[in-house]
Amino acid sequence: MTELANTWIVMCPNWKSEKHVNNPHGWSLSQKSLVQVGGKYFDPLVECIVCHGKFSLQQGVKEAFSSDVPFVIHDFQCNAQENGEVEVVIGQLKTVKFVTPFEDIPRIYLTPHEKPLACVSGAITSSEFTIFSCNSGAQEGPRRITWAAYGNRAYAEIPIWRKLISSSKEHQLRKDFRPELVDLESAFEVFVGEYLGMNLKTRLREATLRWVLRLSIEEQLKIGFAELTGKSLSESEPIVYGKWQTSVKELRDSVVHRGASVNSEQAREGREAVFELLTRIDPTAIDYFQIRLEKIREEHPNLSFGTATIKVTK
Repeated sequence: MTELANTWIVMCPNWKSEKHVNNPHGWSLSQKSLVQVGGKYFDPLVECIVCHGKFSLQQGVKEAFSSDVPFVIHDFQCNAQENGEVEVVIGQLKTVKFVTPFEDIPRIYLTPHEKPLACVSGAITSSEFTIFSCNSGAQEGPRRITWAAYGNRAYAEIPIWRKLISSSKEHQLRKDFRPELVDLESAFEVFVGEYLGMNLKTRLREATLRWVLRLSIEEQLKIGFAELTGKSLSESEPIVYGKWQTSVKELRDSVVHRGASVNSEQAREGREAVFELLTRIDPTAIDYFQIRLEKIREEHPNLSFGTATIKVTK
């Protein structure tokens, strides 16, 4: 089995700026960038490949996590990606084997280099998939197709709260924002329970710890963190806590109890608030948002993404 390497998908916080017009908004970190960042999640050590502005790993991953770009959503829904190019003969079945098998059935996306050309993925397993192509007016002969597969590897190592994040991304892909927000809040509450359970078990008696973890999430963030750090979370992180309270907790309660609607902007604010509070509580949570690739390039991204903006000039 080929050994996989970890990297992050980041998005420049200034992706709406003039310099990013018709240029990438985000990319995967190269080996050089990974070395520069090291374990300093909040220092401005990542340089934008377009505008050359500096931002922190936490900022860049948060922007990407909050994005509505479909392929970026997949990168946060799954923890592994594989891609490549193949040559197909129109009308014949092509089998593509993964370098490293996935633990589940991955999603396959195909992009033909030349159009008109219709191609679809056929049978998909954890170790391979097939491609069928047909002629849509193009001349006969071999054609090139780029493919991408998104799935999971080392799935047992993924904590429950991160799996709930993956579930929220499934809803985001369908633009079903109400269950997305419910899953985001559920993920956060599970994360807090795991974090407090791990860090308070040497400070509190077992019975007291069980009592704390049975409290409401607001009480856990008040009493549990006061015991752990000397301050409630609302005192130590007032701005971030306030955004979570209004953008996630209160809206989630309105969805569950009163059937409130959630629009795309509210969903994005909820993603940002949950990611921000998660990583403020435990910066190493950022590690669970890595993706696994077969080989990470030394100085250039393996992939980049963005929405092209056509600038009209007179």
